Amino acid sequence: MTKRDNLRRLLRGQRPAWVPCSLNVGQWFLHHRNFGSLPAELADARDHLEVMRRLGCDLFIRNPAGVLDRLEGAAWQTRTELGALGPRTTDTLRTPHGELSRLTEVQTQYTSSYAVEDLVKDWAQDGAAYRWMLERLTFRWDQDVFAETLRQIGDDGVVMASLPHTPLKRLHVDFGLDGACLFLLDHPAAAQEVCDLYWSRLWPVLRELAADPRVEVVCFGADNVDAPFYPPGEMVDRYWVRYVREAADLFHAGGKRVLAHACGKLHQLRPAFIAAGLDGLDGMAHAPFGDWTVADARAMPAGFIYDGGFSAREQVLMTDDEVRRFYADFFPQVRGLDSFVFAAACQTAITTSWSRLQLVAELCRHHGGRPQ
Repeated sequence: MTKRDNLRRLLRGQRPAWVPCSLNVGQWFLHHRNFGSLPAELADARDHLEVMRRLGCDLFIRNPAGVLDRLEGAAWQTRTELGALGPRTTDTLRTPHGELSRLTEVQTQYTSSYAVEDLVKDWAQDGAAYRWMLERLTFRWDQDVFAETLRQIGDDGVVMASLPHTPLKRLHVDFGLDGACLFLLDHPAAAQEVCDLYWSRLWPVLRELAADPRVEVVCFGADNVDAPFYPPGEMVDRYWVRYVREAADLFHAGGKRVLAHACGKLHQLRPAFIAAGLDGLDGMAHAPFGDWTVADARAMPAGFIYDGGFSAREQVLMTDDEVRRFYADFFPQVRGLDSFVFAAACQTAITTSWSRLQLVAELCRHHGGRPQ
């Protein structure tokens, strides 16, 4: 049985022959390659897929660049300059209703970026321009990128087609996390209008993905679901669940599975995940960084995919012996689940040692029944 076959069993809700080990090391590899700090045995590795293969991993990965967006009849103007921590990029859009701009900064030392100034700073001032932008937003699925990823993976795994942000996450990105929450509370009707407009622009590309027989599973890979910013109850039901449910119904009609990237506090969101029709979560964190437990996973509908289990604590804060003891207890608990994938929650920290990655991959093989 190939690794692809084993993952397909999991996607069908059947118990896999072994626990798939899919340690997502994309940022880890990029960081160490850029700084020339890869271990000697990885010096010739061309990408993170080679690193995963050398760990014996099952490649259950998100296709990161599959859906592209652009504006019809408008264009962003971009200026990049060197800041104290790395490149600072200002994106500006001039509209008939005023100017929108955002500022992002790269922290080169950590191979990471963050927002300095959000796109929508004040709804009364920026609302008309933001609506104008959304009305011209279009999405295109890059089928060539997806086909190339399928070719690279081959029988070693399954590719998740990564979907753009849900409407709620789009508000987080454009308004900032705190600004989005305040917008939802202060202007619920406008927020609903904006979410519906954005969703209408996204829907055609979702239909295209749903109709493609090569796509087996999709993931809202940029959502980073976390209860503090997806508040359980009316807010998450109104601005997230209803849209994800519509997408899930569309993809389920074509026999595909639907996941969302969720790496924070998740326990209180279990009813929302069920109502949204999700088939699983990607990057799930257990205590102390998250609050998702094996009991939570068992309480979900049959076949629900639990993709996680390797948090920053096991990556960098424990000794090797502590890691061995932790997984000697953890793996027997999850081994009984039909749909568990051992993966980083939510990514592999750049300070994780190569020897730690080798250790946990071997522990997964040993406890999870993966053949040599």
